[in-house]
Amino acid sequence: MRKNSEFAQVTTELFQRKGMKTDAQQASSMQDSATPGSKRVCFADLVGLKLEFVKTITPCSSEDNLTALADVVSAWKRTHYDINGNVSLGPRTKRLMPCFSPPSKSDGFMKRVFDQNVCLENIACENFVVTGIIRVTNLSYTKEVTVRCTLDDWDTYRDIWADFMSSCSNGKTDKFSFRISVPSDFELHRCMRFAIRYKVLNQEFWDNNNTKNYHVQCL
Repeated sequence: MRKNSEFAQVTTELFQRKGMKTDAQQASSMQDSATPGSKRVCFADLVGLKLEFVKTITPCSSEDNLTALADVVSAWKRTHYDINGNVSLGPRTKRLMPCFSPPSKSDGFMKRVFDQNVCLENIACENFVVTGIIRVTNLSYTKEVTVRCTLDDWDTYRDIWADFMSSCSNGKTDKFSFRISVPSDFELHRCMRFAIRYKVLNQEFWDNNNTKNYHVQCL
């Protein structure tokens, strides 16, 4: 017993020299650091409370409306397909497309102008509005240029006045511009047809695309 006591004393001295604590000193330090206000863990079932709480949520009317709306949108989407047969996000967008090449792109355009005294030069289609430029020979200062168009294959028609483009005259020819509005509910595959009339010196000259008229189709 004496040897054990001496060994413990020597061990304590060695720990103190190296700045270390023995197991007994560490336990004593931990007890001293504990404070009366330390937090304690308490389980709910030990104090008579439930360990779980379940709440059932019933969908409100707004959620019901959203579900119904989603069903309607889903059904609506199934009725619209793109060119590859895939479901489209909306109805197909219609557009107008000329069924002819711009006459000004042809090699004999100016010859055609002087041969018939009037010729369509260029055309553009955007948002169901057709705009174009007409070239006429300058036979007189006073002249009239109109575009005769139809939406029902000439059962009915109307004449649209073309406006003189003062900055585009070269002495031998003049340019006129026109604008035709097509109804937005124009049906697919239907055509708007037109021809150009040039009235000067009590004469009338026509450009009807070599008797075929000009066609603009809804696609």
